[in-house]
Amino acid sequence: MKMAGVVLAGGQSSRYGQPKMFELFAGLPLYKHSLIALQKNQLQPLIIATNASLQSKFVEEKVQWIIEKQPHQGPLFALHNIMTNFPDVEWFFVIASDMPFINAEFVQTMLTFIDDRYEAIVPKQASRLQPLAALYRRSALPKAQQLVQQNKRSMKVLLEQLQVCYVPFEEDSSTFININSQQDWLQTFERKSNNNE
Repeated sequence: MKMAGVVLAGGQSSRYGQPKMFELFAGLPLYKHSLIALQKNQLQPLIIATNASLQSKFVEEKVQWIIEKQPHQGPLFALHNIMTNFPDVEWFFVIASDMPFINAEFVQTMLTFIDDRYEAIVPKQASRLQPLAALYRRSALPKAQQLVQQNKRSMKVLLEQLQVCYVPFEEDSSTFININSQQDWLQTFERKSNNNE
């Protein structure tokens, strides 16, 4: 059974003001933290989904690329595009490129929930879902396609139509912190230095 690791790195970073996935955190560009977590769990192929204007800024060699023809359509469009282009992959572990605390242990934990009963495996903190650090099965493609054709953008709408295993995580877990603004960035650095004290 083929399981791909996917880094979603095609966002506009409009609130941040510049492509945030290249900002350095703990000595590495942000997107690398997501990629390494997937890599350490031997997921193959490793895929970066981005757009033509950003691709040249990545320094990866051993990855496959999905270059969006229409950039900035959102993660549901990206997921549909990836699944369509990799027909031999059964499960896709999708992680956003702006989550500095994602690590290999988290990926390993999520992989233990893979089961034929499910079409998606999604972390949940209290009532908050984390669809951009989650697993999606090939069988979700027809529903994703239907939503894309209806110009729907919401991952939540997709999940409502799938058989989902929700994996509970602590509400204050730092794993799912993502960087949307410069303010988020400052708080993340503060959290990191506090953890190192």
